[in-house]
Amino acid sequence: MHQPLPNTPMRPPSRPEFALSRDSALIDTGIVALIFGGILFNQVIGPLTVICVLAGVAAIFLLRWEQLPRALTRSLPLFSLPVFCIASALWSDHPDHTLYYAALYGVTALAGILIGGALKRSSYVEGYFVAFAIYSIACVLFGRSVVFGVGGSAYAGLAGSKNTAGDMAGVATLVTLAFIGFKIYRYQFIQAIGALALLPIFGVLLLLSKATGALLATIMASGLIVVWLISRSFSLQVRGTVLTAAVILLTLAVVTQDLWIKPVFDLVLDVSGKGTGLTGRVDIWVIGDQLIEERPAAGLGYYAFWMKDNLTAQIIWEMMGIKGQSGFNFHNTQMEIVVHLGYIGLAIAIVMAAWATIPLVYRSVVEPYFSSICACTLLVFFAVKVPFEVVAFDPMHFTTVTIYAIFALGLRRDAPAREPKTQRPQTLEQAYAV
Repeated sequence: MHQPLPNTPMRPPSRPEFALSRDSALIDTGIVALIFGGILFNQVIGPLTVICVLAGVAAIFLLRWEQLPRALTRSLPLFSLPVFCIASALWSDHPDHTLYYAALYGVTALAGILIGGALKRSSYVEGYFVAFAIYSIACVLFGRSVVFGVGGSAYAGLAGSKNTAGDMAGVATLVTLAFIGFKIYRYQFIQAIGALALLPIFGVLLLLSKATGALLATIMASGLIVVWLISRSFSLQVRGTVLTAAVILLTLAVVTQDLWIKPVFDLVLDVSGKGTGLTGRVDIWVIGDQLIEERPAAGLGYYAFWMKDNLTAQIIWEMMGIKGQSGFNFHNTQMEIVVHLGYIGLAIAIVMAAWATIPLVYRSVVEPYFSSICACTLLVFFAVKVPFEVVAFDPMHFTTVTIYAIFALGLRRDAPAREPKTQRPQTLEQAYAV
């Protein structure tokens, strides 16, 4: 065998995590971070958010075109709700307004579908973490507080409201836990330690936001993701038993939420010095029920209610102290959908969610990849919040991108037999399935 000359330096081993070829995971991570970062910094960069999302989508079409046919074909059911939103312009009282925001919603959903269906699995976790890490640090440096309650205040960071700030801090916590587990698995301990140092920051931001729903959802989902990450080392039978028990408990919690969630909310509100009554939500829900009774089948049309010339919307804004008369909702996902798209739209949303969620949970038990574990945990987080916040129904909102990416992950079929650690993938198929 040929031996190298004594004075010839040996080429150092390649570091695949720093390789910048077209199929590099760093490119996918950058695209994910660009899309999520643009949306997270919406209140700061304004219209540039749309440009960031469109740029990310364009980059996927240019650099990952081989993955698009399968990704889009698998995810066809996920386009049902965006298409119905666009179609609602036909019966909307404000068709131009509906068509504009429905188109933005479609672009937002497409970005999420491409992230979850066409990019590398590892980049979903890493890119998400990078975006939230940068955003959270920016919140600490440049964030602000908003008036809350009578003479009180809550930390909103760089978000439009304290509830959004709480959601972002909660999601950042869960994504960081998944990122830490992934880096420990790949023996990248320095990155894991760096991410671990961010957890106290996320916790402080969550508490300062005084977002009760986000706090409860984060506590529940954090316990689940820790158990799920630990269970990766168990056999399939043990892992299936543990996670089945967890799913049963969570299902029972959701089914019986009318019995326990109001007392728990009141307890947390009392401890935190906030008033009970779900901070005005009940009054808003009464108005929402009245609107649904008027047009129950197909609703008012996407985004056709929150108009400045709508007297009822003005009453709600005045009631809740929204001086800018924008950026508000019914604080209930089902109600928001039914008001704008009717029970037909709600049925489409439920079927779409079930179509993607069931295979996602099943495959996460059989093949517990970090991307799938992260996705399932985020689903639990948002499921807890669905009765009290609007999830995945706003254009250019991080929950919309997140949920559609999760659904697209659930419909993927390209997972390899084993998730590689630090080895370079041997095939293009493996590279996209990591």
